[in-house]
Amino acid sequence: MNTIEKMTVQPMNEFVAKMLQERNKGTEDCITTTEYARGLGMTAHDLNISLIDMNILMRRDGQVKLTLKYQEKGYTKTRSSFKYTRQGQLKEIVYPVWTPKGVEFLNKKLGLKK
Repeated sequence: MNTIEKMTVQPMNEFVAKMLQERNKGTEDCITTTEYARGLGMTAHDLNISLIDMNILMRRDGQVKLTLKYQEKGYTKTRSSFKYTRQGQLKEIVYPVWTPKGVEFLNKKLGLKK
């Protein structure tokens, strides 16, 4: 990467970092499904399948979301990340993370004593 490219990329990286910091504010105490599943010795995919079978999660629009019964209870928040597409466009990825209340809920539903 030459100097001109570095001068162009650096402000973009700082911009993206600031956007992430702002969008993800308030999720510092949350964990991803992957992190939670890893603690159980399983994959996030397998955990999601189990939670779908238990009617805690549902698939909608290509994403896994809480069923209506459990929405608006403070179990999840959303977190963002960014990636560049092959065409060089910046794309935001929004995904759920489990709050401490959500982790407690999962532990009870799964019969764990964490």
